[in-house]
Amino acid sequence: MTPTIQDASVRAAVTVAARFGLATEEPVVLADGANIVVHLRPAPVVAKVAASTPAVRRDNQHWLQRELDVSAFLTAEGAPVVPPSPELPATTHHDDGHVMSFWRYLPPADPRRRPDEETIGPMLRDLHAVLRRYPIATIPVLAPLQDIPAYLARPQTQVTQDRKAALAAAYQRLTAELDPAAPQQALHGDAGGGNLMATDRGWVWHDFEDTCSGPVAWDLAASTSSQYQAGPRVLAAYGEPVDPKQLTVCEQLRRLHLTVWYNLYAERLPELAPRAAELLASWPAR
Repeated sequence: MTPTIQDASVRAAVTVAARFGLATEEPVVLADGANIVVHLRPAPVVAKVAASTPAVRRDNQHWLQRELDVSAFLTAEGAPVVPPSPELPATTHHDDGHVMSFWRYLPPADPRRRPDEETIGPMLRDLHAVLRRYPIATIPVLAPLQDIPAYLARPQTQVTQDRKAALAAAYQRLTAELDPAAPQQALHGDAGGGNLMATDRGWVWHDFEDTCSGPVAWDLAASTSSQYQAGPRVLAAYGEPVDPKQLTVCEQLRRLHLTVWYNLYAERLPELAPRAAELLASWPAR
């Protein structure tokens, strides 16, 4: 029987870890989505293996390397982030066609706990303060947005031509409304509450794979447009001025990006098909 992507990813992570003397007795999959995240128990190491991302990111290893570089910088600056694993070189690794990175395992305090607005706002403001010292010339501008045309160009994309046209039109309209003169800085790239984790060290940021440069509105929109948070409370807790027009544009682009990703996920994870269809329907064909 052909192994699933998850099985193959776990096997590849265990194989790479073994090259560096790490014995994995009981690998545990922590997450399966854009990437397959595996705790290589008993080692305090987590492998992040690209799963869905290569479908729209042909240079996926560069994204993973940027994540390692930014996370290492933030760790050195004392920011609350999950650091790269000290057990392996902080670079991308390969095995049998799989690309991956390795991270320190931080025991979760409560896997079900979600941060509230008064946690997200100040933590994002403080993260942005540190990221302003990161050289933005080394990271692309709003890189995640390129996932949208890449997804629409795939011949195997399971979306009707009318829907593709609607998504493409929205992408063109909204990206044209971004203000190129707005202040730019290094960003998390996907700074929603789902990427804040409660650990025995407190709340920490993780999943910097989408790190990029751009306006802070892009990071804020991940929470202000979320069904799990109240946008005005997030903004109040953030405590610094944000261009409301650019925030509105970024919120819509966030929803468009989410639509593409859920429909990509649904190709491999059919249980996500209802949410994918719901998001797709919010961009009616014209």
